[in-house]
Amino acid sequence: MHWKELKNQIYFEDGTLRDIYVLNTNIEDWEKWVDMVNKKYRVEFWDGKTDLKTDRIDFVTVKEYWDLNGQRETITATIYLGSITVNCHFFDDSEIENDIDPREFKSEDDHIKLIHYLNDISISLGREVIVTDESIRDSVLIRKQ
Repeated sequence: MHWKELKNQIYFEDGTLRDIYVLNTNIEDWEKWVDMVNKKYRVEFWDGKTDLKTDRIDFVTVKEYWDLNGQRETITATIYLGSITVNCHFFDDSEIENDIDPREFKSEDDHIKLIHYLNDISISLGREVIVTDESIRDSVLIRKQ
């Protein structure tokens, strides 16, 4: 697809985000994702309990968050793909969900950076990765296996 088609079909600006999913995951999948992200990307991890930001996702803190069923301060991660930010909120261990803002995609190069990230996830986990409209898993815009 040419950039104009990509922008109109995937990165259209309607006020919603796009979701990146790996469905039916477990703690081992998450650990592989964290390891890959920490090694390959610039990361900012925020722990609401300590109000500290670090440059690596702390998987011990993530597991603690899940063990307490989210009954503690929020944790988040931002993964930087150049000028594109991918956000993760660690809702639970049953699926990896990231958010992207289509307004940040300004060129085909931005799209290619996202595709590299999706490929890295798929290869690291040996799993399918999908990009959907916000909160609509059946509306698949990109699929990587």
